Amino acid sequence: MVFPSSLVISFTDKRPHLDLTTSNILFRLSPHVSKWSDAEVYSCLGNPERENVITRDGNPPGPHAPAMLVAPIQNHKLSHASLLQETTIINDFGQSYVVACPPPSYEPGTVLNYQSPETRFEGRAGFEADIWTLGCAIFEIRAGFALFESFTGSDVDLLKQTVEVLGRLPDPWWGAFEQRALWFGEDGQPKSEQDQERAGVLLKAYTTSIRAKLLEIGEQDDLPSEDEGPMIEHPRVRLPEKEVDLLADLLQKMLKYIPQERIRIQDVIRHPWFAL
Repeated sequence: MVFPSSLVISFTDKRPHLDLTTSNILFRLSPHVSKWSDAEVYSCLGNPERENVITRDGNPPGPHAPAMLVAPIQNHKLSHASLLQETTIINDFGQSYVVACPPPSYEPGTVLNYQSPETRFEGRAGFEADIWTLGCAIFEIRAGFALFESFTGSDVDLLKQTVEVLGRLPDPWWGAFEQRALWFGEDGQPKSEQDQERAGVLLKAYTTSIRAKLLEIGEQDDLPSEDEGPMIEHPRVRLPEKEVDLLADLLQKMLKYIPQERIRIQDVIRHPWFAL
C-alpha cells in the first residue's frame, strides 16, 4: 500500500479532512488516459450499461434524482488496461475546516460505519477523528470488507459491532447507547445467547477483536470468474502471522475510544506495518 503524501499534508496544515473513507482515497489515472476520446474509452471498457430511473408513482424523477443509472466499470478491466497508477490521492475536502475556527453549525457528514465515537455522540471532530476513520479505511483496503459493516444501515447495529470489537464504551457514551441491554451487560461483555434470545434480538452479539477480524481475511472470498489483473489480490489469500501482529498493533492504537489516546499521524506513517 502506497501511503499518499496528500494525506500527510492534510494532517499538517491545520485542517482535518473529516471524511477520510475509502470512497475518498483514489488511484491516479495513467497520463495517457486523460487524452482518450469517448470512442477509445468505450473500445477499452465497453459501452455503458444504462437503466432509466422509474419512480413508484410513475412520475418523472425530481430535480435531485438522476434520470438514469450507469453500472460501474469492473475493477479487473481498469487493472488489465493499465489505466491506473499505483499511487493514490485524497479527494473531497468538503467537510474540512481550520481547527482553530470550526464552523458554528458544523454537522458531521462521515458515513456512520466510519464515524469516531466523539463525532457520533458529541458531534465534534478533529485530527483525532481522522485517525479513527483512517484506521477503518486501512482495515477495509487490506481486508476487502468493512471493519464495522452497516448491513441494516442501523446506527444501533453499528454500535453493537463496535462494542463487540473494542469493548465497553466510556461513560457517558455507554449510557447514551440506550439499547445496549439487549446484547450486553454493564461490563460491556455480551450476554448469554439465551438472554439475547429472550430479549428478541435477531443478530446476537459475540466477543471478537481486531486481530480476530484480520484472521478472517481470505476465509470466505468468492472465487472470481476470470483473472482480475495485477492490482487485485488473489482470493483466499490469508494474512501471514507477522502482518496480523503488526496491523493489529497499528489499528488498536488508531481505534482508541478516547481521542487523545489515539496514535498521531506522524507515528502512524512510521509504523513498521508499512515496511512490509
